Amino acid sequence: MSALGVQRNTALPGTKSSAWVGVVAVFIAVFMQMVDATIVIVAIPDIVRDLGASSAESSLMLTGYTVALACSLLPSARLGMRWGRGGFFTAAVALFVVASVLCGVAPTPLTLIAARVLQGAAAGAVSAQPIAIITERFADSRRRNLAFALYGATAGTAAMLGPLVGGLLLGANPLDLSWRSIFLVNLIPGAVVLVLAARHLRGSVRSQRATLDPMGAVLAATGLFLLVYGLSIGREHAWSPPILAMLTASVIILAGFVAHERRLSGRGGSPLVDPGLFASARFLWWILACLVVYGVFAAYLFTMSVSLQFGLGYSALRTGVTTLPFSAGAVLGALSAPRLADRLGDRMIGIGFVLFGVLLVGWLLALEPTPAALSWPVLLIPLALGGFGVGMAAARLQIAVVAAVPPRSVDSASGLVPAAQQVGNSLGVALIGILFFHAVGAAAPSAVEPEQEQLKRELSIVTPFAPGIADEFARCATLQLRSPTPERTPTGCEHSATGTTPAAAKLREQTSTAVEESARRVSGTVFVSAFRTSAVVLLVLLTAAGVPFLARLRRNRPPSKPEVPVRQARI
Repeated sequence: MSALGVQRNTALPGTKSSAWVGVVAVFIAVFMQMVDATIVIVAIPDIVRDLGASSAESSLMLTGYTVALACSLLPSARLGMRWGRGGFFTAAVALFVVASVLCGVAPTPLTLIAARVLQGAAAGAVSAQPIAIITERFADSRRRNLAFALYGATAGTAAMLGPLVGGLLLGANPLDLSWRSIFLVNLIPGAVVLVLAARHLRGSVRSQRATLDPMGAVLAATGLFLLVYGLSIGREHAWSPPILAMLTASVIILAGFVAHERRLSGRGGSPLVDPGLFASARFLWWILACLVVYGVFAAYLFTMSVSLQFGLGYSALRTGVTTLPFSAGAVLGALSAPRLADRLGDRMIGIGFVLFGVLLVGWLLALEPTPAALSWPVLLIPLALGGFGVGMAAARLQIAVVAAVPPRSVDSASGLVPAAQQVGNSLGVALIGILFFHAVGAAAPSAVEPEQEQLKRELSIVTPFAPGIADEFARCATLQLRSPTPERTPTGCEHSATGTTPAAAKLREQTSTAVEESARRVSGTVFVSAFRTSAVVLLVLLTAAGVPFLARLRRNRPPSKPEVPVRQARI
């Protein structure tokens, strides 16, 4: 006999308006935790200066959040099922707000890292609830599909807006809080979510009694930790044997997790994830689609951001402003998805691929590597179209993947689907990162050599040491661009000229200005060239994934209005 049983907190479903208000609370919480995944990027320099954080510690402030989020997803889905989705969601948001405050008042790098890990775990607990909550709050497919479309738009645009929001906060510097404002600002939306959730979600409907499957939780968390963390730090460690061993172990442990879940289900227990999901070809097809869509999008976002900031010298704020048409298009695409579904069905995902391809072609046309420059007017329409395509595809993907879930497995899917999305993000960044930074290193010699000669000619007018300065510039530039972390100055290249006389100060200023200009031109050439190479590869991947995807849909086209069998509401 199954260990599941419907039990406590039974109540009548809420009104239509109450259902929407509760789901709006979910959207705000999702937006808040997705923004926090990327908002820290712009604040890292200020944090390093204020707290004296090392490069390894600053990296952990980013990866600690995403790794903790991934590890907490599946266990949190079960806890939400056991304690009630609404109540557990409210508690998770409260923990997220508390962790945000701890981040905002952290006195040392280590305490900030610990608070970020706690914040990530709370974000995972939040992320594990929306699919089940939305499915169970709306009985009719039209309102449910609209809710999933809005959910997809919220999650998709929030990550892109993180650096923009962070840049605005750092620029405004409210209450002279500096970088601490990016965490403490969560008090405002967090309070709104808690009020709405307590009134419209918490305790409103019944929950299920279920065993916790501690072995499954340990296996899932360990496997996801090794996978996501290994992918996150692999580039910095040049994909060394320990990193490869970590990734291999993650695959073995996750395979053991699947085997454990099947054995537990066969004994009549309550597995963390319904093994029937792994046997469903339709569900696995849509999970694969999640990996591809989120992986390609994450790869694009990563290479685009790095290229604009390290290649063209954009600030994170300017990068966010430049790509605002993409975010606006994504929102419009997601909102249009329910209307387009009647005519296009799941082909919307393939069309989204096509529109995203238009964006990549737009980047190829708008970027010039030598000298590095971006023609924003050329990119404006492709940005809007690409955003529309991604928003439409992400919204439809959310609807399709839930439609493929048997009614008994919605609770499992509520944690499994965001886990697949997180793995897709990590895989996309890791795999494209290998190609991108290889392209950066490969382009270095041809970009450095002409700048070395030009720098030698410029400096020969003001100093007899011009050949030595130019040679040292070439050595350090090549060493940096060929390293696993070309965005960081290599050891031994932190030069600072000395001299106290007016003549020495003037010479230092002239040589420094010339060297910095040469460095900017080299960086622009290699990073823009690498981004163009990555864009071509992503275009090929989109074609390879999109053509068979559309062909499969023509052979096995699902109903135009996918229905998710809905049980008695249970949050």
